[in-house]
Amino acid sequence: MEQTLISEEQKTSKNEQWFDKLVATIRIHELELETNTASTEIKEFYNNVIKGNDNEMAFFGKNLSQKHFVSKIILDYVSIFGKNLPLKLAFDYNDSAVLVWAEIEEDNFQVEKELILAEARINANYHKYGFAMSSTIVEDCDNLVIPNHYTIYKG
Repeated sequence: MEQTLISEEQKTSKNEQWFDKLVATIRIHELELETNTASTEIKEFYNNVIKGNDNEMAFFGKNLSQKHFVSKIILDYVSIFGKNLPLKLAFDYNDSAVLVWAEIEEDNFQVEKELILAEARINANYHKYGFAMSSTIVEDCDNLVIPNHYTIYKG
């Protein structure tokens, strides 16, 4: 019974700490806005919140969500391979997908299989959040250049 009480006390303490930190951050933003030292992003965010501009707030949330998930997906994907990355690797993204350009050695079916499996793992983990991965796998003998809209990770 006592263990449950400690657990509840710790939970309350953690909640209080979180709310205290949130309020402190809002106060810091308030000061930055008053002294005109706030970043453009902070100014726009609070401007939209204060004005009640629902569309802009939703768009801000969408962009924040997209940054969050795209970076997590890429980190998770790269961590699957560790140091055994394909010869070339590049990424792009859109509203709901991370695009992968991977170049492998000719007839390296093992790496191709690993790339397909990595994509499947990412899709299994992130589909529920509205994000997916789509891979283009080419061989070095194809002599294709990574398209210019991709960001090169390894190349």
